[in-house]
Amino acid sequence: MIKSEDYQWSVNLVRDRYAYLNLTFEQAELIYKYELERDTNSDKYYFSQWEEWDFELTSFQEILEVEQWNMYQNIHRESLEKYSKNLVEQDDKSQSDIDFNSDLISFYVSKFLPDIRADIFLKFGWLQRETSKIEYLRREYKSFLNDTKKEILTSHFRHYKVYRPKGLKASLLQHKLSCIFPDYVRFKHVMDDPTKSVAAYLEARVKTLPPETENLLSRKFEELKEFNRSNFTNHYGDIEGWHVFGLLSPDEEKIQRIMSLLLLDKDSYSC
Repeated sequence: MIKSEDYQWSVNLVRDRYAYLNLTFEQAELIYKYELERDTNSDKYYFSQWEEWDFELTSFQEILEVEQWNMYQNIHRESLEKYSKNLVEQDDKSQSDIDFNSDLISFYVSKFLPDIRADIFLKFGWLQRETSKIEYLRREYKSFLNDTKKEILTSHFRHYKVYRPKGLKASLLQHKLSCIFPDYVRFKHVMDDPTKSVAAYLEARVKTLPPETENLLSRKFEELKEFNRSNFTNHYGDIEGWHVFGLLSPDEEKIQRIMSLLLLDKDSYSC
């Protein structure tokens, strides 16, 4: 079978890229086919950098002769070492994320939530006839927290292995914050249909709060906004144009706040 000029050009390009291996045309063909398979487009699945290298290692072992294989392994090992070193260097930058999230958690626990938990309506008055629906939503949120944490852990080690411990700590602190003060916006994006129905029902029921509670929430969320500004400046620098709830309309922001408060758990979901 006669190969097209484009095909021969593509295979020879592989030979040029791996010139140090002195590939035969047939070997370059096999590597070209491996690369096509590696780069197959998918909306669902993709390789991490480590997985791609493992796939390459497995494929090349079947293609190369002993001497070529030894040379390839040396280059491959150097690439891994360089990539690992770069991850370690990147991890140092995560210390700011750790400090930021730690300070924010401390603010929620010591300054923000105590006054809110003491409010009589928020403590005792939440839709007393809808207890079963509220408990259902809280169970679903707990499941969401479990899934989110497992995703953080599996994704971290898939992409970074053991080279970014600070990055992992920062991500887990952010997750802890979602346990302490529920992240209703993210939760809503992943709800299944039954949970969406319950959430929509409860949203419609909590639009009005007692004036005293409304005033308390206005004051506490303003304090939170100011703390976020100073906390961001302390750990990252200038925050021009940065907002705590900037992506939500006032009505959406109100619902997000109220539903987050509705999901509050006295034990912070045991996270």
